[in-house]
Amino acid sequence: MSKVFEETSIAGIHLKNRIIRSATHEGMGDEEGRPMKDLASLYLKLAHGDVGAIITGYLGVQKNGRTLMNMRMFDKDEFIEDYREMNTDLCDLGVPVIAQLAHAGGKSSNHVIGEQPVAPSKGKYPLYSIIARELRDSEIDDIIDNFVLSIERSRRAGFSGVQLHACHGYLLHQFLSPSLNRRNDRWGGSTGNRFRILSEIIRKARERVGDYPVLAKISAYDGDKNGMRLDEGVKIAELLQKAGYDAIEVSCGGNADSFNAVRVTKPPIAASLILIPWWRKRATLQKTLFRIIAPFLIKRRTPLYNYNVEAAARIKKNVDLPVIAVGGIRRLTDIENIINGNQVDYVSMCRPFIIEPNIVSKFKSGIQNESRCINCGYCLSGVSGAKLRCYYGKVKL
Repeated sequence: MSKVFEETSIAGIHLKNRIIRSATHEGMGDEEGRPMKDLASLYLKLAHGDVGAIITGYLGVQKNGRTLMNMRMFDKDEFIEDYREMNTDLCDLGVPVIAQLAHAGGKSSNHVIGEQPVAPSKGKYPLYSIIARELRDSEIDDIIDNFVLSIERSRRAGFSGVQLHACHGYLLHQFLSPSLNRRNDRWGGSTGNRFRILSEIIRKARERVGDYPVLAKISAYDGDKNGMRLDEGVKIAELLQKAGYDAIEVSCGGNADSFNAVRVTKPPIAASLILIPWWRKRATLQKTLFRIIAPFLIKRRTPLYNYNVEAAARIKKNVDLPVIAVGGIRRLTDIENIINGNQVDYVSMCRPFIIEPNIVSKFKSGIQNESRCINCGYCLSGVSGAKLRCYYGKVKL
């Protein structure tokens, strides 16, 4: 049997193969942030499709860390029961579920959280084009405590572990980034100081949850001016190991990367105007200007496939932790080359699971070798105001 389909474990989390559903915002949170019933149905489809493990879409650790109104939250104990039965059912099917915990930082809006967004340093974030204010020292301590509380809730809810979202320009990445973190106190400056928030979260978490699995997802590099570069990404990975994290998922992208963090054949500009709520409501003139200007503002990157594997392989050479590569992974032959060649330990995918929740079964049985995903990116726009689905490059006007 291929090494891809052998049973393994990450910090005691048992996986029946090395293909993971990477964190994917499902758009299935209600106004409070509770999960909708559709979420359990989606995860059961993935489980029956032989996925090795599921990493949830991001769960907010506190109110001002919410990005979208349909983002789920885990900032209250009363949400624990909403997940417990689901996790029991999935455990019975042999599929672990890992809760991704996040704070949006500057990538939020006063329209979503009812107040000015916060970030390590004052700055403008492109998701809503709103100025975020600089966090006070005491507020950083509160955020750390809320991450720890959400880790505790995850254990009580039956999640097999947690993953901290420290990439794609969200708060933890904002701290790590030399471009976004311009503080001159103990939270900024050197790599060690910028990493401090992650070391404090894991230190306090270990005091409360012991060896409960805690993973991290990082951007090994981004396109921000003076931002994260691979050498710095390697240093961050080494600090994650030293701090006591259990595995690292390697992605890319920062504040200004737009669709380059999740690459597409071409920016879904027209689809965004139809599917994204705040663009759909804008005046015709604004939409027309956006159609004209956007192609010049959005920088496209190549390659379209396997674009983080090289960075993940470099990180794997420098740490002893399990390393997961994500980003444009679509073909079984590529997965076999990546895993059998010991470039990384696991691969994770997002969009292939949207169009085919049973893609791992298809790979394993030999029915197909490649995902049907066409990389249109419409799902990225659609999920901002609706439940997750595949549009396959088509939207209704």
